[in-house]
Amino acid sequence: MTVSLHRRALLAAASLSIPALLPGGARAQTRFPQRELTWLIYQSPGGSIDLNTRTVQPFVEAKGFKSTLDYATGAGGRVARNKLFSARADGHTIMTEVAPGVSVDTALFDVPYKASDFAPLYGWVASPGQLCTKKDGAIRNIADFVAECGKRRVVVGSIGRGGAHHLQLLALRRDLGVNYDIVHFNGSSAAYAAVSGGHIDAACSGAASASRALDSLYVFAMISGKRAVSLPDVPTAAEQGKTVQSVVQLFFASIRSAVPAERRAALTAAFRDAFKDPDLAARMERQGEELTLMEPEDVQRRLSTEQALIEEFKDALKV
Repeated sequence: MTVSLHRRALLAAASLSIPALLPGGARAQTRFPQRELTWLIYQSPGGSIDLNTRTVQPFVEAKGFKSTLDYATGAGGRVARNKLFSARADGHTIMTEVAPGVSVDTALFDVPYKASDFAPLYGWVASPGQLCTKKDGAIRNIADFVAECGKRRVVVGSIGRGGAHHLQLLALRRDLGVNYDIVHFNGSSAAYAAVSGGHIDAACSGAASASRALDSLYVFAMISGKRAVSLPDVPTAAEQGKTVQSVVQLFFASIRSAVPAERRAALTAAFRDAFKDPDLAARMERQGEELTLMEPEDVQRRLSTEQALIEEFKDALKV
């Protein structure tokens, strides 16, 4: 009996010590990250999504999450979302998301995923829209814009079908009581080129990207409750006597919701800690971004407010 018990004790001790003795054994299975992350971007290089991601990336890498950028462009983000949805749920694939993308996808298109298949990790920008035209154009304010819409066919660009600025243009058309055509571009740089080249009359995008293109653009209105820090001389629509609904564009990191909670929490912590670095805040400020730091639950609450607009403009969002 004594020998048997002693043998069992030795076997138990040996079994407990095996993982510690194996250099690539069981402990490696719980290490995260196990390799570089794939970080999906769904708009072309040079736009706000690209610039935001490339600014944040090295600070997240400094927290232990190195990554490779993957430009999965097209279809208003559906190419990238499909790629994220198809990725293994191990936490090694993330995406820079801009609301209301996935909400529009699931409301309007035949996609294999649902909004609940993705989870926000951390948000950093809640940016209202602006209206801009060419530097030497005839439109200098909202009154000019409304007058032009009454005289001829006016064409305004968004930076992606189904995005926040597409929703903003639909709400603006309703609130101003005018009609104009909306065309879509893959990112702000393409839309601004069309404006400055005289191919379209105006565009709607974020303040930060417009502030970097003032050599060729004239920004005539902020569609928000206050002026933008990056465009302090541009009056709001309210200051110009117009009451219009503001649709805010959210920038946040997204991941599959099927990824284990502890891995999502580790990534959220890395983003949270990255934004504590004053150098990151300074870089974002130089780019014209106004930081609005958001925990996952904050992002989720903001996303829920978009649903009413999406339902109202469900048919128009398809065009």
